[in-house]
Amino acid sequence: MKRQLLLLLVAAGMLSACSPYNYYAVGSKPVGTDFKTYAWLPPEDGQLNNIYNNDVVTDKIVETTETELTKKGLTLDNRNPDLLIRYSAIVNKSMKVYDEPIYYNQPPMLSPRIAYYKGRARFFYVYDNPFPVYVGSRERRMPIKEGNIMIDIIERSSSKVIWRGWAEGELTDPQKAINEIPKVVENIFKQLP
Repeated sequence: MKRQLLLLLVAAGMLSACSPYNYYAVGSKPVGTDFKTYAWLPPEDGQLNNIYNNDVVTDKIVETTETELTKKGLTLDNRNPDLLIRYSAIVNKSMKVYDEPIYYNQPPMLSPRIAYYKGRARFFYVYDNPFPVYVGSRERRMPIKEGNIMIDIIERSSSKVIWRGWAEGELTDPQKAINEIPKVVENIFKQLP
């Protein structure tokens, strides 16, 4: 019994730790073998009314990215880098589509019943409140804000993007989204070969 309870608590903890972001990456070359240095490019312009458009977010993205690149054996060199790093952080408005179930609730009613008591029939009424009946669904659209953080690694000699990693997720709380940025950037770099 105690073991089952412990397994249930561990499973609940793992489910609560799931990230609301989806992570993607595409790349043509492994980064850690041929390249030793990197430098930053200015971030791509986002939208003007963007919760990611501030110095706190920029510092969090840059610091976490530099930590992850250092783990891969790359060092910062602004004079003669092998790689150029660029990021963009954008908030888009989009629509989330839900299928909303539709139920029919029958009105409550009195139903006649017959019971036998000592060989005689007795008539009485019972109050019935039937269960709702599923009759279909309808599409419901809700406007949401969707956050995207994208990091590009560009080979300086050819000026081509050799790796791009990004995260997409729904933003419900701006403060929570900003606090989660280091974890999101770490998870983006987990996709880096």
